[in-house]
Amino acid sequence: MSSQIGDNSAAARNRAPIYQALAPWLSSDARVLEIGSGQAVHARYVIAQRPDIAWQMSEAPAGLAALCDSLAREPITAQPTPITLDVRQAWPAGRFTMIFGANVAHIMPMAAVRALFERGAPALMAGGCLCLYGPFFDTQETPGAGNQRFDAALQARDPAMGLRTRQALDALAEAAGLVPAACDVMPQDNRLLIWSKR
Repeated sequence: MSSQIGDNSAAARNRAPIYQALAPWLSSDARVLEIGSGQAVHARYVIAQRPDIAWQMSEAPAGLAALCDSLAREPITAQPTPITLDVRQAWPAGRFTMIFGANVAHIMPMAAVRALFERGAPALMAGGCLCLYGPFFDTQETPGAGNQRFDAALQARDPAMGLRTRQALDALAEAAGLVPAACDVMPQDNRLLIWSKR
């Protein structure tokens, strides 16, 4: 499923703080798989800061054409060709030091979120990490008014969509053999959650 719901401006606003939070986890030989690359906003920004890393963009079948069109207009050189990836189906060969997704967990059905962890963990190298950015919240918290409206809008569009709690994602991570490594508070009621592979 595409990470884009039609608002690339949000990705543009958040790209710098997301990169700053990811930077300590990006080794000099990092090989990153991005889930739901959208219009390549995050890929462009990170690669501009770190041209030494390999950033594998991916999109769901319905979103790949838009991603490729964006790259045709503004190419990114010396990076792998974007791939089609439905997280519930076969994943690319090889191992990654990081799997990253921005604003994907709340637009995927929970079965796909579960598959992201179940299939993502084996795709990570030892010591690698899975990083998700989005409007996550703790079970004991009441989401902010903006996120409550966002959640209602998502579920009106598709009942399988919706904001996810950190605890629900931690449980999926634990079942997949990943352990919590960071929970960074980000602008506008978002968080960057990071789990590492044992």
